Amino acid sequence: MKHLLFVISFLCFGISLSAQTLDWSRLKSNVKQDSIPKKILEPAKYIVTYTYRFVKDAKFPNEKKTGITLLQIGDNYSRFCDYYSLRFDSLCDELSRGKISVVESAPLMLATLKKSEFTESILIDRQKNKATIQRTAGMTQKYQYEEACPDLKWELMEGDTLIAGYRCNKAKTSLFGRDYVAWYSAEVEMPYGPYKFNGLPGLVFYVSDTQENFEFALSGLQKADNYIPIYLWSRKDIVKTSRKTVRAIYKNYCADPVSALPNDGSIQISDEAKARVKSRPYNPIELE
Repeated sequence: MKHLLFVISFLCFGISLSAQTLDWSRLKSNVKQDSIPKKILEPAKYIVTYTYRFVKDAKFPNEKKTGITLLQIGDNYSRFCDYYSLRFDSLCDELSRGKISVVESAPLMLATLKKSEFTESILIDRQKNKATIQRTAGMTQKYQYEEACPDLKWELMEGDTLIAGYRCNKAKTSLFGRDYVAWYSAEVEMPYGPYKFNGLPGLVFYVSDTQENFEFALSGLQKADNYIPIYLWSRKDIVKTSRKTVRAIYKNYCADPVSALPNDGSIQISDEAKARVKSRPYNPIELE
């Protein structure tokens, strides 16, 4: 199973998002017999969907990629991650429980991974004001680190607009080297938002940095009628480290992707192929 997942992940490396249809019923999971090791914290009460648009290469600001992200909100925790990461986990669990065959699951898993664009899973413990980040840094290896939730200094501004029928107000802030403008609605009394944007007097409906490199736009808001767990991945091979280390790993990977390949001999690449591998654009959402 692990070998199958690695092959699928490697095959879809660098392939862009295609057409997508949300199926919320497929996100249902079962505490027992899951193939994805996870630490379940609590069920989500609300699910917020955001369309994620971002510039992969800052040299080409008009060339944007698109993904789908989810904000799961529970009583004590919230989690922000890629929709298709959850869908992939769900497929693995269905395979483990015998609800789907290997022949059926392989192309579905590949298609799902091809659509995944947001590389981080951000779990916030609201009681401790602490975030646990789990993410990849170029290849398939997952890393984990903890940090205090950023103390965002929001400036509430004049101006309002309607988004999805809700009256929204404007605010601005700075986060990790980028300046952002957000639209939030006090009609939805939840001080949460996508990524690490929290603390406004209402749900964030839209947020973008002033250079328009990263953008999150609300596309769905609903109460979680089915059991949808908020969880952390608990695989034994997740490397627990620091934010500084993960940022360095990702920057080095972009500069030299070949050096990021495992050196245990599991992947063999000819010198000719290595010579054709170019550096990748480095445009992280967190500049500092």
